[in-house]
Amino acid sequence: MPVGSFTSALTRMLLAGDGSTTLLLQALTGGPISVGPQHVADQRADRMPADVRALLQLADGATVAVRSSLLLDRHGTPVSRNKVIVSLGVPLMQRIAADPARPLGLALIAHDIDHERRRRSSGLARWSTRQRDAASKAYLIRAAATPLMLVWETFNPDVVPPGIMT
Repeated sequence: MPVGSFTSALTRMLLAGDGSTTLLLQALTGGPISVGPQHVADQRADRMPADVRALLQLADGATVAVRSSLLLDRHGTPVSRNKVIVSLGVPLMQRIAADPARPLGLALIAHDIDHERRRRSSGLARWSTRQRDAASKAYLIRAAATPLMLVWETFNPDVVPPGIMT
């Protein structure tokens, strides 16, 4: 779904942005963003869909880390739900993916990893707690043309309006 389909300028900004979503969420909520409950599990790349393997340039026999987490505002309110597939071809990425205390974007910044984000898609997803529509986007993070991770982020509809133009 095109970013311009969303009625809220705030939502369009978050979905279209090619910088740190965590920093944008900090600006939106007026305080720090932390990682809430998360789960990280290693998985063989050959169990991933072909398009994911292609985007992350995963070789046969490669292993990825799959991280599911919530980003929380300073009051503990979830602001986004994330699923991230991290290529473990770069050794530092395994430590970053497993870090329970730091959002991924802030970890990349803290490790001085010069990186870029390329939006792959945007649209509506379901917000799991109440099965409501929520704005969502997927993006690829790369460093020096090396794919590091693929991120699917869904925003809490109480924080980021999911309305679309009809």
